Amino acid sequence: MVSENRNPKTLTDLLRALERSGDLRSLARECGLSVRELRRRLAIWRRELAQEAEQPGTAAARATVADTWPQLPSAAHLKGNPLPKDGSRIMEIFTDGASRGNPGPAAIGIVFRQRNGPNLAEHSEAIGRATNNVAEYQAVVTALEHARRWKVKKVHLFLDSELITRQLTGVYRVKSPDLRPLFQQVVFLSRGLTEFQVRHVKRRQNAHADALANKALDADS
Repeated sequence: MVSENRNPKTLTDLLRALERSGDLRSLARECGLSVRELRRRLAIWRRELAQEAEQPGTAAARATVADTWPQLPSAAHLKGNPLPKDGSRIMEIFTDGASRGNPGPAAIGIVFRQRNGPNLAEHSEAIGRATNNVAEYQAVVTALEHARRWKVKKVHLFLDSELITRQLTGVYRVKSPDLRPLFQQVVFLSRGLTEFQVRHVKRRQNAHADALANKALDADS
């Protein structure tokens, strides 16, 4: 029998599936919440959405997954290093790029957080017309530009694009003329770091950055 949690058709269905999920640790960590608190909020949001959906003309139909996470400070508005003085000096950065049409309208989403610590900032921006791979690279470039401006020296980068991950780790060569300049920018920006790691993650582990990219696309459409 197919689980009712699969293939949710609405945000309410998604919240119900998340609420019933047995593995909420990654999402709770991404939100900076305990698993118990995340379950409580999911149940509240699902009930509120169900109530709003019964009223025509409400914003419920336009709700996005990005609303699941508390809004973070804009990275562009932070002048100094946002890493807390206590705890790890490693900044974890989750990046994602999205393109509707490939090529088509594109946007990037980035989440910055302290390793084993809280989420620190976010970046969400439409970048015009681009392919998905160009958007993925632009997200990495923008993330590293912020890190450089903040004088962060240790960065662990997480993205769900297997192609970009393998190119940045030297497994694949960069053959596309559209991607090569962006790859070179990443190499240049990473040279100022004392520690730089690139890791591939599953899409569900990168859901916050993905939601930010799609939120920027929705706002730009």
